[in-house]
Amino acid sequence: MGGGSRSYLIASFALVTVLAALSAVTPPRMLTFGMLALGPALAAASASPAGVLALGGYALVAAFAISTRQGLFGTLDQSLRLLVMVAITSISWALARHHRRLLAASADASREREMLAAFAEQSSDAVIGSSLDGVITSWNGGAERLYGYSADEIVGSSISRILPPERLDVLDETLTGLAAGRRVTLDEVRRIRRDGSEMLVSVAVSPIRDTTGRIVAAAATERDVTDKKRRVRAERMESLGQLAGGVAHDFNNLLAIIVNYADLMADEVTPAGARDLARIRDAADRAGTLTSQLLLFAKREPTQVETVDLNTVVTDAQELLSRSISGRIRLACRPHPGPVTVRANRGRLDQILMNLVINARDAMPDGGDVVIGTGRVGTPSGTFAELTVSDTGTGMSAEVRERLFEPFFTTKPVDQGTGLGLSTVYGIVTDAGGHISVDSAPGAGTTFVILLPLVPALSPVGLGEGRSS
Repeated sequence: MGGGSRSYLIASFALVTVLAALSAVTPPRMLTFGMLALGPALAAASASPAGVLALGGYALVAAFAISTRQGLFGTLDQSLRLLVMVAITSISWALARHHRRLLAASADASREREMLAAFAEQSSDAVIGSSLDGVITSWNGGAERLYGYSADEIVGSSISRILPPERLDVLDETLTGLAAGRRVTLDEVRRIRRDGSEMLVSVAVSPIRDTTGRIVAAAATERDVTDKKRRVRAERMESLGQLAGGVAHDFNNLLAIIVNYADLMADEVTPAGARDLARIRDAADRAGTLTSQLLLFAKREPTQVETVDLNTVVTDAQELLSRSISGRIRLACRPHPGPVTVRANRGRLDQILMNLVINARDAMPDGGDVVIGTGRVGTPSGTFAELTVSDTGTGMSAEVRERLFEPFFTTKPVDQGTGLGLSTVYGIVTDAGGHISVDSAPGAGTTFVILLPLVPALSPVGLGEGRSS
């Protein structure tokens, strides 16, 4: 029995005792009313059925003694008062029992809530509570680790704070579904961390109901699937590379036969036939270029590496790159103040720049800006050389970004691209031990970010230092 219950019982016993003591000066009707109405009724609030019975018995004995002293012994009036006392005690006992059950249920519910809150707080997943209008109401430790915001920073903010601007329509659809009582699951959606970086998360959002069944809030469980997605993508690209490499190797053998026979026939044909052989040789050379790109993607093309400074590569290529774009496009180079030295094939680095700049050119039919930058970036796994190519073009959707580096994938018309430019870039970068990523959204331009290992002899920079692009 809690302290509050004891207080109710003590007060009830005291009340009955005081009323009984005052019986000599109190009219019987008032005494009876006080004992019947105040004593057992107050005891019912104690949620102690046994206490109510004890008080009822005590009050019944007192009422019998007092009414007998007042000359009511054996009368109908005394019997009625005692019967009413028993009835009031019975009702108070039932109320106390019901009150006790309610308190027990409330305590169980409170323990369950505390246990669930502890589970949510210790979960490695982000568990986020929100109102039905999208305002964050709770933020567990998993959410703090995933997004970088503390609960104090973000509780009270809109959930849109962690969404990409172009995906706010998903929030509206989710809130509409929750209001209708549906559980919403999203396999892979983009989210924004506190530092501005993006990640992919899986989301499960459930409506929260009150005791009447009315939907009053929402709870979301989110898990970072960025690494999983990257592994799946790398495995898919590896499989595509093996397929492309096998096809390109066999195709190269066939092309070699065609070229050799064309060379053998060159001295034995008429001038008209020589022109036809030249066309055959030209087509074979172009096909050979395609197979070379496939082999680059598949990492089967032999290469010679050297120590090169990305600043020098960008500066030397600027004039050639400027000639490959229209006059309506402005090209700017922003090299890092210090050397950014890597081990790579110089010609392939030029090929990376050319492919990315041409890709930017095609994304800006009405003109715009292309910016090439270099830098040194510190990460938890080491310090890397950074090469970025940004444009102010049309951008691309998440679906396009997902398949961007696959061979033969292109959004251009059939006669305007082979779909091998970016897959070639991907093959060159990964073959050099690097990583390439893309940041883009429809109407927001595109930025390709390439990270390559710095030459170990260079002095590393600290985390967060030196980014110039």
